[in-house]
Amino acid sequence: MSDQTPSGVRKPPIEFGLALLALSFFAAVLFQTVQLVRERVNYSTILLNQQAPLQSTLKLRDQINALANDTAALAQNGNAAAKQVVDDLARQHIALHPPTTPPPTH
Repeated sequence: MSDQTPSGVRKPPIEFGLALLALSFFAAVLFQTVQLVRERVNYSTILLNQQAPLQSTLKLRDQINALANDTAALAQNGNAAAKQVVDDLARQHIALHPPTTPPPTH
């Protein structure tokens, strides 16, 4: 087995193979980068689309918490209707607690 080739056949130079390998590597990296940028843009769009419903949900939760706190406070002060609501919710394993007063700031 010798390294000699027949006189009519030429071996491609090794530089050609290395260049082709490097080109394919950079093409794969470029493709992955484009895909990642697209995903990031899509995730950013999804996040922005969720902001308005999230804000309205938080506002609704605050309103419900305020209503529940007021109902619990009325029940604690002796209001019969509020006491009945608190008892009905307690049977459904929903506990309403009257708001605690925050300590005064100095």
